[in-house]
Amino acid sequence: MNKPTHLFFRFLLFCCALTLTGCEKIGIHFPQSGAVPPGGLLFEDDFSHPPNGWGSMETRGGEIEFIFDGMMISIFLPNFMYWSVNGKEFSDVKVKVDAVLADGPQDDTFGVICRFQDDRNFYGFALSHDGYYGVFKYVDGKMNVLSNEGNLGFSEAIRTGGVVNHLEATCERNVLRLKANETLLTEVIDDQFESGKVGLFAGAYSEPGVRVFFDNFKIFQQ
Repeated sequence: MNKPTHLFFRFLLFCCALTLTGCEKIGIHFPQSGAVPPGGLLFEDDFSHPPNGWGSMETRGGEIEFIFDGMMISIFLPNFMYWSVNGKEFSDVKVKVDAVLADGPQDDTFGVICRFQDDRNFYGFALSHDGYYGVFKYVDGKMNVLSNEGNLGFSEAIRTGGVVNHLEATCERNVLRLKANETLLTEVIDDQFESGKVGLFAGAYSEPGVRVFFDNFKIFQQ
């Protein structure tokens, strides 16, 4: 079962980004990725000591805050997305994070950003709490879904409602791979971006009020 992407395209047109790139200024240390063997841990954050390179803010459209030893992204407007990017640039990495819908409609979107260049150029690995998923790229402000022939796919491996999902996104050379709860959802080939920063995002479609809670964020060398 595939979900039409016209709403996904429309929603990404109304996004707002919080981009953090000055982590060294507040004493965050990331090992050189070339010095870490494949599978080695590059960075982890259980959000128990914020901000740790992330940021918190509130606008009319949404809010990023640190509560209950986690990161909460709240969306106040329809067709709106918030994201936060942490750290230095990486090339071949695997990103793992736990996420759960704390409040709002299950027709949401949330996930991981990889190889972030700026707020108009990056890869995204998306899930929704009603069971849909997709891998997309954002190039010069225009979004293309790379998986499922341009549609969002559906998988029963994605836990719906207020149940924790374990999300895993891999950017390895030109391979982009998305897993949920140890199940491979999709794997696509694209060579648009070779390196960049990583981050987290959440968004709402027609119904606002989405609140997604993230915890146990980890970056591994591939």
